[in-house]
Formats: sequence, structure tokens, C-alpha cells
Amino acid sequence: MTDILRLAGVSREYKMDGVTFQALRDVSLTIKQGEFIAIMGPSGSGKSTLMHLIGCLDRPSSGKIFIEGKDIIGANDRELAEIRNTHIGFVFQQFNLLRKTSALANVELPLIYAKIASRARRERAIEMLKEVGLAEKMSNFPSQLSGGQQQRVAIARALITNPSIILADEPTGNLDSKSGKDIMDIFENLHAHGRTIVLVTHDENVAKHAKRIIRIADGEIMNDKGKMKL
Repeated sequence: MTDILRLAGVSREYKMDGVTFQALRDVSLTIKQGEFIAIMGPSGSGKSTLMHLIGCLDRPSSGKIFIEGKDIIGANDRELAEIRNTHIGFVFQQFNLLRKTSALANVELPLIYAKIASRARRERAIEMLKEVGLAEKMSNFPSQLSGGQQQRVAIARALITNPSIILADEPTGNLDSKSGKDIMDIFENLHAHGRTIVLVTHDENVAKHAKRIIRIADGEIMNDKGKMKL
């Protein structure tokens, strides 16, 4: 299987008031195409820092990061934004939808940044909303949707650029148990169709849907259960 993401000896330090805090320590990690991974750890463990590095939302203090074999360490801010838009689909706990914009327009947004023609992006957005079961809700605003439906819109938006990785941060954290189960069913279906999913969670019931669980503590990988054999 193809390596989608590889971290080699990655560390991340933050300095505040002259004090250095090491959020990640010499982390090496390979994620292959089609894997479904959960990253777990207590508050302050470094899992959010790791997610930000995987999502090109932050830069490491040292080490290398490769996305589909390309070293991204030297990328400038514009290039990183392009990598995020084309290679990574984000799903957040807070949904991060534009409140005064329809579900359809929210899903179209990444393709506007990618300068895709209006008709083509509209057709693609309709297709994605149908895929997550919202064919009847395309014109609704986020305030007219339940939490579970809003998260479905966010998943459709994440899928629309056909990203290499779907990166989900506590995707069921704001949902009731039934809606959370429905969202995890969608992720399992996406995985079954070959999507690469990296899910950050503190919930064991959510993590058990993944095929590989990486546990982090004190900025280091302590356990990597279900890691694929090379």
C-alpha cells in the first residue's frame, strides 16, 4: 500500500515567557492509503499538536513530514494552504459551517478556493450531500439542521476535493449518542470504500471503530495497536 503520510523524527516546541514546552518528542509515524486510524490521549498529551501537524496547520520544530512522498517542510504559507485544500479534508467537533450559507454552498466552498467552475462545483456538491444522506436538506441553513445533519454537511465538505486524508477532530463530541453512531457509520462506510481516515478522540467507543489505535502521552507515541505490517 502507498504511504499517504510519513512523519520522521518530528518534535514541536512552544516558548512562552521564556519557558520551553515540548508538545511532541521525536515522533515517527507512517499512515498508508486506506487506513482508519484513531489517535488517543489525555488532555495535554500532544494529540492535538499531532493533528495540527498532520493537517498542515502548524510546522514542526524539527523533523520531516511527507504527504504522498512530498517533503512539505519547506513549503511556504500559500503552498501549505494549497496542500490543505487538495490533500486534506477536515471535520471538526464544532462543524465550522458558515451560518448564513446553505448546506449546498457550504459544501461548495473548498472548490471555490480551488477555482473550479460554478456548474462543476455545484454538481459535485450535490453528489456529496446525497452521499451523506442530505439530498432533501441542500437549501437549509445550519440553524435549520440538527447537530448530526450539520456534521454530515461538514463531512460532505471534507470529501468534495477528494482528499488523500480525512482528518476528523472529535467528530461526535457535540452529538447525542444516536447521531454520533450515525456519523461513525458514515466514517466506516467511507473506510470500506478506500478512504484514509485519521480520527482524533478521547472516547474509547469512538476509537473502537478504527482499525488502528495510536495512543499518545507526554508528547510521545506509547502504543500503536493494529499498525499495518510493511
